[in-house]
Amino acid sequence: MPALTGQTIAEAQGAVRALLDQTLAGSGLTGNEYVALRVATARRTDDLAGFLAGQPQLGLDPAAAAALVHGLQMRGLLVESAISPAGAELFQRITGRVAATTTELYAGMDENDLATAHRVLTAVIERAGELRSART
Repeated sequence: MPALTGQTIAEAQGAVRALLDQTLAGSGLTGNEYVALRVATARRTDDLAGFLAGQPQLGLDPAAAAALVHGLQMRGLLVESAISPAGAELFQRITGRVAATTTELYAGMDENDLATAHRVLTAVIERAGELRSART
């Protein structure tokens, strides 16, 4: 059995991100905008841009994260760092599509395999963070 590598993880992340982008096509949202609305829905933070800039998978530096949040505010989807009623309505509508795609993506996969993958990837994320911190 081949070993898990960063390349495999990167290819999986890229494939899932491309599927998300395809699912969002026509919604008026980019993948990063969808994530920002998801975060604004799931957690209360006074610094949404700072939180988003700290998520390496998004590839946003602080200026790009601030521009992303500002753009959502200008469109009336966020009020400060909180989701607006219009943002909540759009997010709810889009989330149904994303949930259906996610269900289809994982359909037929063994639940124990998915649980193992989750544990391994969570450990990889934690260990990578620890290594980054130790090297600064």
